[in-house]
Amino acid sequence: MANYGIYKRLGYNFDDSSLGIINLSQEAKDHLNSTPGLLVDWQKRDIADSNVSGYLKNPMNDLYISFRSNANSIFTVANNDPANTWSSFDAANLLISVSSSLVASLDRFKSHTDNISGVAAIESGGVAAGTHPYKKTATGIGKLLVYITNESDGILNASPILGSFTSLFVADSFYSNSNVIISDSATVNAAVNSGGGICILTLDQANVIAGHMNTANALIETRRNHDIQFFRNSMSVISDFGKTQEFANMGEVEKNLANNYIGTDKLLSRINS
Repeated sequence: MANYGIYKRLGYNFDDSSLGIINLSQEAKDHLNSTPGLLVDWQKRDIADSNVSGYLKNPMNDLYISFRSNANSIFTVANNDPANTWSSFDAANLLISVSSSLVASLDRFKSHTDNISGVAAIESGGVAAGTHPYKKTATGIGKLLVYITNESDGILNASPILGSFTSLFVADSFYSNSNVIISDSATVNAAVNSGGGICILTLDQANVIAGHMNTANALIETRRNHDIQFFRNSMSVISDFGKTQEFANMGEVEKNLANNYIGTDKLLSRINS
């Protein structure tokens, strides 16, 4: 039998030669030898080496860094004493508002995608972990919903699981919007350079950039809010499943109790139909 070294990690150091109860019965040994394996080889190696982190990544992370950097660059230029460094104070104020909103949305999106990709542990979520999707909870609930929705509605796809993860699947749209903001950031910087330190970006130009930022913001918030609401809806369905399951498989005594003493007309119409 292979010796991966997991047992060595336990640090067992005791002379058990006279400890009669240390030996398992032959029946127990036969049972262990016939039990299907709990671990595959890579698990044994990683557990033995205590090398059990770094399995997961946030696929949106690099896009987030680039996107946020350029949105924040626009905010920094607009927020740099706009009364004295911008030819149009209204243009500066508009970009301060939309760029700060976009940066905040991007930060929330990053936190959300860290949660659902498993990069952020549910244990670090605190109270919010009960109402926001994390990889472990969203997949666990989703797996049960696959069975429930198949039986109730004939669903034969993975959407009951993946509905909490849609923010991970918008990289193309995210990338396209990010490229637009990169171009907008270049436009703002060019307006500063052309004005010799005074940003000469017009209000009309700022309105175009604001439109781009609002479009990006809508994409980000729509997907994040969808995932959160889908998870909460899933939790509600599972809760209702649990409440009805109590009455779906009653034994004889429970059913007699319901029929003759504690069951409402509503319950009796269900269990006796």
